[in-house]
Amino acid sequence: MTKSEITALIVTGLLLAATFAVSLVPRRSPAEPEPLRSHIRAVIQIDRRSSAGALLVGYNYFLLESYAEHNGQTVEISAARRHTSWVDSLKAGKVDMVAIPWSDSLAVDSVLVSRPLDSLSVWLMRYGDNADMKDFDSWTAEWELSEGHETVKNSFLKRYDVFRSRPREVLSPYDSLIRANADSIDVDWRLLAAIIYKESRFHIEARSHRGASGLMQMMPSTAAHYGVTDPLDPESNIEAGAKFFGRLIRRYRKVAADEDERYKFALAAYNAGMGRIDDLLRLAELRDKDSGYWDDVIQVLPEMREESVMDTGAVKLGTFKGVETTRYVDDVMAIYREFCRICPE
Repeated sequence: MTKSEITALIVTGLLLAATFAVSLVPRRSPAEPEPLRSHIRAVIQIDRRSSAGALLVGYNYFLLESYAEHNGQTVEISAARRHTSWVDSLKAGKVDMVAIPWSDSLAVDSVLVSRPLDSLSVWLMRYGDNADMKDFDSWTAEWELSEGHETVKNSFLKRYDVFRSRPREVLSPYDSLIRANADSIDVDWRLLAAIIYKESRFHIEARSHRGASGLMQMMPSTAAHYGVTDPLDPESNIEAGAKFFGRLIRRYRKVAADEDERYKFALAAYNAGMGRIDDLLRLAELRDKDSGYWDDVIQVLPEMREESVMDTGAVKLGTFKGVETTRYVDDVMAIYREFCRICPE
């Protein structure tokens, strides 16, 4: 064997060895996208004192729920209290996303800022959550180009006067939920919508000084009874409120003269509580009023306002002014009639 043949053989051996060594090194697959988080903790930090701000809270809640559902993620959303900032909590990792008005986005730093949503608001994420932000921006861009985008946005953000509105096909962003739950208790969905309009103006974050919250202004004890853990959630709030209202309708079925009167008694109890309305009914019967008609029953309200009413034995819960409750019944029934006018079946 010549020297050149020996050299060629050595080179060939080295090449084979190198090829074998390379084959032992794990091959890197093409770059895969970073996985998204499985659960999103989000806060909507938008001033709710104005009607526009309150409506924007509901719109952002809807968008984030839709985004999470699209990705198969779970989501926990809360509304920030007034004069609180969650940006530091975002940076510290206590929450994953924070919604703020677009006009406030220039005042924040050291966070990722989403593309503006309909030129109204932005969502913030931590530095490092680039994959999540990229995916969110991509989804919102597609959403704004989708066929139903304008209709849904307007249902959340366009305000209207019930008593001046022209006929329309949509009363609120929650019409489908309202219809389904109204069907479950066998009432006109527009009556349930009228209750929600009176209670919250379709603002999911509405909260009363008494502690009632959500679209149907459920008191904490009532909400807990019906399994509501998130008062912001439109689905659970409407479902619980509808079940409670259905229970009240059944309670006064044998008392009321007809369907409209049942609605009035149920509305009164929804506002003041069953105990108060039962007191009214007992006193009305004692005074020989026709207890089947709400307008007859409330004729005893002047007596209900006097301490001496306790001497009758008909009243258990004490005096009751009833001004707010009678106005509530009148208002809801008036809104219901208008909803029937502007949104025929």
